[in-house]
Amino acid sequence: MSQQEDSDREEITEWPPRDSEKSSSSEENESEEEFLHRGEEKGEGRRGKKSIRTTSTILQASLLDAGPHKKRAKLCESDEDVWEEAEPTAEAALARWWRREGRNTVKLKESLPDSSNPNTRLLHLARTKEARDFLKSETFRLKQKLRTSSGLKKAGVLSALASYYDIMGEYHEAETCLHQSLCLNSSSKHTQWLLAKVKKQLHAINVQTEVTKSLEGKGKEELSFPSPMPVEKVSGNSLSADEFFKRYSSTSMPVVITDVVEGMTLSRWTIDYLRDSIGHKQAPVKRVVPGSAEWAQLETARTMKVSDFIDSLDEHSTQKLYLFDWSLPIHCPELSKELTVPKYFCHDFLKKTREGSLYRDSWPSLFVAPAGLSGGLHVDAFGSNFWMALFQGRKRWLFFQKDDLPLLYPRYNHSTDPSFDVDVFYPDLQKYPLLSQTHPRECVLQPGELLFVPAGCPHRVENLDKSLAVSGNFVDESNFEVVKEELRINALKDPRALDLLQQFTDRDFLTNKP
Repeated sequence: MSQQEDSDREEITEWPPRDSEKSSSSEENESEEEFLHRGEEKGEGRRGKKSIRTTSTILQASLLDAGPHKKRAKLCESDEDVWEEAEPTAEAALARWWRREGRNTVKLKESLPDSSNPNTRLLHLARTKEARDFLKSETFRLKQKLRTSSGLKKAGVLSALASYYDIMGEYHEAETCLHQSLCLNSSSKHTQWLLAKVKKQLHAINVQTEVTKSLEGKGKEELSFPSPMPVEKVSGNSLSADEFFKRYSSTSMPVVITDVVEGMTLSRWTIDYLRDSIGHKQAPVKRVVPGSAEWAQLETARTMKVSDFIDSLDEHSTQKLYLFDWSLPIHCPELSKELTVPKYFCHDFLKKTREGSLYRDSWPSLFVAPAGLSGGLHVDAFGSNFWMALFQGRKRWLFFQKDDLPLLYPRYNHSTDPSFDVDVFYPDLQKYPLLSQTHPRECVLQPGELLFVPAGCPHRVENLDKSLAVSGNFVDESNFEVVKEELRINALKDPRALDLLQQFTDRDFLTNKP
């Protein structure tokens, strides 16, 4: 399938979706490279979200057009860009149904989150009886259509049918349809990507099933959430880069390092210093949306002046805003020049890639948060390691081993990055008994301390005070193979991920100088 397949589909960027004939915008007409650059300038796509539109959920707004001449999604037959009409995905069909009739008939049993994010809205809509009845009826229709379909057309129907099974939680059926579809059209990148996502969900379910069997005979009242182990703390004065890799990075062990942060900047960084230095700049800010389908339950709130955002930190507002993962090299190169990355992360493979490569200039990035703000449980994207240097305030961190991931009830909704419903700060073992089998670690990061978070380790963070931190995601020998595997999946939709993967798989990559 052509790498440009999803860029030929219009994206639902608001809720409720507009009719396709009324939803044209400059964004829909821009080139993919322009979109990539603009996405990075907005500060999105480096940790939770992917870097381009085609790796977010593409809910085809063109499918919402009513009438006999409605537009259709296209399925690429081959690398020669031969196209065949195909059924819309379940998400697109559900959005179209909502616009036509669902909004007038659905009686929601739960309050919808205060969100206009289409992924979040569709997630909660799909849980209603009316929506599930619609999905089941469409599933029956597609099964009937399979009887009269063949070849590439049948492959498209099977792929669409799999998306219905996926959204309804029938993952084994989805996997079967996707394998059958790929037997008929092995070049469909969309189908390959959906299969990778479904397999991640099935792996989690299989582990949950096995661990649940081991708990047979135990009542839920006997279960308890394990007391978190403390995160080890060491001084940077006695920890070399080689020793850090051997003891922590290569063993996937989090660690707090002292006596490093104070030497990272030319002058003392505080929130007031940021107001004076970059207060005039515009930046997107996030907000936490409980029940969100997005990574860490963070959704973009708006764009505002940094000085105005800083002034809002002390306000007693019900909506706390978060300057989150804002790239210093891209947005504040003058501030980035004041910063020295700790020696433990200077061997980052991302810095060895060609200029303009995906993630090369994404970090270090800035985090500024008000006291009391807590994002949701999450795992850092594309298998990356993570570090954070705290300059002001305190942050409470709760970690889990990467093997604990299935026991945290991950959901792979519109992404191959998991989202979570569990609240690990206040665990409900009656609803989520497998939390009792996890292996948590905890620390309160203090100003002047540096934290290392291994790749794949789920974690949640609470800002105990108004805080300022700088962070980076990085790749080294410890997570190189995992990163390449994640990039293979992302490359099915993201040309820049494919370019990065090709660089990483070059046999001379590790010997090339940056």
